[in-house]
Amino acid sequence: MFRNRFFYLAAIFFIFLFLALNYERSENVTKRLEQDVVASASRAGVYKGDLAQDFQLVNARGEMVRLSQFRGKKVILNFFATWCGPCQEEMPTLVELDKRLNNETFTIIGVNVTKEEPNPNQVKEFIKHYQVEYVVLFDGDGKVMKDYQLIGIPTTLFIDEKGKIIERLNGIVSLEMIKNHNFFDGKINQ
Repeated sequence: MFRNRFFYLAAIFFIFLFLALNYERSENVTKRLEQDVVASASRAGVYKGDLAQDFQLVNARGEMVRLSQFRGKKVILNFFATWCGPCQEEMPTLVELDKRLNNETFTIIGVNVTKEEPNPNQVKEFIKHYQVEYVVLFDGDGKVMKDYQLIGIPTTLFIDEKGKIIERLNGIVSLEMIKNHNFFDGKINQ
């Protein structure tokens, strides 16, 4: 009888010890998760919810331009190539969008994946052909393309005034799709 009581008491003791240790671990896990959530809110990255990773590229006039220069505005960041059929199809939409947006509040930045171009000299002709007036940057070494982990083009990101990525769209965007997106708050002129 004494042995049975001792066995039960020992079992209960070890169960409480096990629960206490696991509770301590769960507290640490919870604290680490909370710290990770806070850290992720301010981490730079390339996906929805991240702070857009900054980069610096050259424009058509040979000037260096940083993405972070556009903080305070909503940014439509579009990756494209001249040989890309969907990019060619999408380009008139972006040009039209640029005409309809208030340039005080919004800006469009095109990033040509120049490293993938068979003839980089054709990019300026492509821009001229489509009458692109917004900022176009040239990713000559493919670093930004790699950093932004492009799996295809076109790829378009909507970035808010604070630099946070609100949306990442792979494939063609249409004017109808854009007009209905809450990122634009109905501010696209008809």
